Amino acid sequence: MSGKAEKVKKTKTLIIASYGLQPKHVTLETLAVLKKCGIVFSHCLDRGGKDLLARSCARFEPLRGLSLAETAGRVKKAFSSYDTVGFITYGNPFFLNATTALINKEMAAAGIAVAVLPAISSFDSIVNLLDLNKFSLNGLRLVDTAAAMEQMKFTPAMDTLFFVVGDLNLKGNEKYRAAFLKGLEENYPAKHPVTIINCPTIENDLGRLVKTSVSKFKTVFSKADLVSTILVPGVPPSGGQDRGKRGK
Repeated sequence: MSGKAEKVKKTKTLIIASYGLQPKHVTLETLAVLKKCGIVFSHCLDRGGKDLLARSCARFEPLRGLSLAETAGRVKKAFSSYDTVGFITYGNPFFLNATTALINKEMAAAGIAVAVLPAISSFDSIVNLLDLNKFSLNGLRLVDTAAAMEQMKFTPAMDTLFFVVGDLNLKGNEKYRAAFLKGLEENYPAKHPVTIINCPTIENDLGRLVKTSVSKFKTVFSKADLVSTILVPGVPPSGGQDRGKRGK
């Protein structure tokens, strides 16, 4: 055994945390962990008006306006100066979040450990906004519209939440939007309810609900943006009420 003391290599760790849907939702656990980071980045916060989070960090740097690749690159570069780096996002960090998905992949390739703190997501808020206390007998289906738009499938027997549905309104997705609207009309009764949901967030303090029907949905679909979700309840079995729904 050598008489020289071997230098122990420190583990580099990225802490991915979230403030929830609004900065006031941040937990004490999250604040305590952020204080231990050498630097903390965020793609959704800037210094102005967010002093509570900024003051909880030894150093805070906003990354708003950068591309996904630029954001991941800036986070990875920080490990040349720090052993523990933080990244603040919104919602539940790994729930339909392209930025954290890419960062997690980049960290794995670089051999950097990742620790993730849970937080409230848009799904949690939707459950309360719409009183989804019980689901249809066939359950609840969650759809990533952006990923599924080219091969969209409808399951009218199930309650369905279509997340990031506003991607269908982006330029270049016109044929997928038309196919989606046609699919709704072919699979659901004309008077069947549809709700566009924007949860209260940092971008929209009050949130927004637009209630309509399948036949009228295409006239209001332009109101769906990149953070909109739509709920299409399951169609009750013929000749009876879906027992999974509460009577109101």
